[in-house]
Amino acid sequence: MQRRDFIKHGVVGVASSPLTSKLKGANDKIVAGLIGLGGRGSYELELCLRNKSIEVAAVADVFDPLVAKALRQTGGKAAGYRDFRRILDRKDIDVVFVSTPDHWHAIPTILACQAGKDVFCEKPLSHTVEEGRRMVEAARKYDRVVQTGSQQRSSVYFAEIIKLIRSGYIGRVTMIECWNLVNNYPEGIGNPPDEDPPPGLDWDMYLGPAPKVPYNRNRFLWNFRWFWDYSGGIMTDWGAHHFDVIHWAMGVEAPSKVAAVGGKFCLRDNRETPDTFMAVFEYPGFLARFTERDANGMQLANRGGGMLFYGTLGTLALDRSHYEILPEMKREGDSEAIDRIEQYRPGYAARTASAPLPLKPLCEPRKGADIWTHPGMQEAHIENFLDCVRSRKQPAADVEIGHRAATACQLAVIAYKAGRAIRWDSERETIMGDSGAQRYLTKTYRAPWALPRV
Repeated sequence: MQRRDFIKHGVVGVASSPLTSKLKGANDKIVAGLIGLGGRGSYELELCLRNKSIEVAAVADVFDPLVAKALRQTGGKAAGYRDFRRILDRKDIDVVFVSTPDHWHAIPTILACQAGKDVFCEKPLSHTVEEGRRMVEAARKYDRVVQTGSQQRSSVYFAEIIKLIRSGYIGRVTMIECWNLVNNYPEGIGNPPDEDPPPGLDWDMYLGPAPKVPYNRNRFLWNFRWFWDYSGGIMTDWGAHHFDVIHWAMGVEAPSKVAAVGGKFCLRDNRETPDTFMAVFEYPGFLARFTERDANGMQLANRGGGMLFYGTLGTLALDRSHYEILPEMKREGDSEAIDRIEQYRPGYAARTASAPLPLKPLCEPRKGADIWTHPGMQEAHIENFLDCVRSRKQPAADVEIGHRAATACQLAVIAYKAGRAIRWDSERETIMGDSGAQRYLTKTYRAPWALPRV
């Protein structure tokens, strides 16, 4: 494939039945194709090029300069395309990395499964609940390994934290907070005008199944996150990480009730998603709360983004830098179950005149090592994916795990759009008694694109 060929638009089909991937031995290189070469895709290309067990054979992106950069990084050894389907048609490619904006996760992943490829798909796994379920079905039907890009699942740092929580070290957890706080006031991402796409960008292909709109630079690359057509804001972007950890730590798969409020209260930009947002999730035996502020960057527990697990014996605070356990303090014999009437009886003061016992911690305080003493979280996550490609075992962040985490976040977005709390039947994956909210579980696809049948 000549370097100039990557600018061609060839529209080609993919196999309608699964192909059997060549089983790779420990010393065999796994041939990869990368779809989406923006911030995350570029990073994953670097990691793949450093991994001696991967051969990068092809890259694809709708923006020619990103493809050209990737081809330079591969030393001209890879082929480049605008249309990702050219990668899926190649019989020599074993795995694909899908690092596109969220609205382009489902279609390439499902088509890749149908073409006999294993898939590493960035988080959030999907743009809608229906997409996520269809992706799970495709992985199962075609016996594919599909890893979600929730890299903390391959982190020894997070594994240590999960073990502590599950062991009961901080007692029974009844409340979890997670948040992402920054201060972009007042300009935010700005208000650039609609204009012609830059040279080398296939804007129609970028939009794909999303509604056709004029090009605006804020709808492209990083800032796509703030537009409903392509993502769900920070709730689905960072929330997918937080709720994956919650599900992992608490041994749950889905909330039963979700409510959300928020709005665009501070920023003067053209984003559609709220700059101030709060969602509350009811799970069996505990509550979780997610908070986003884009105009007030106060650090909660010295963390701009992080989590707090409130247990009956202590509170665990964590982010990707470190964790700390703060014990609950209590006097021996203290109890709320005292007789409030008794304190007014004669002689009570005399009987209780002795000095109160000192406060004692209910668990030992503890601080975790900085995460950077456990380098290579993303590298380990890719290595786990490759190991499973060879062994055919389910990966650390299997597609079902990714789907469940994304669904929790998507339900918060639905509750926000519907303007009311929603009740979730996780077995049937339906919103109970609310047809208005139910419609947000899927979306309309712009022709000729459609969610592939499985």
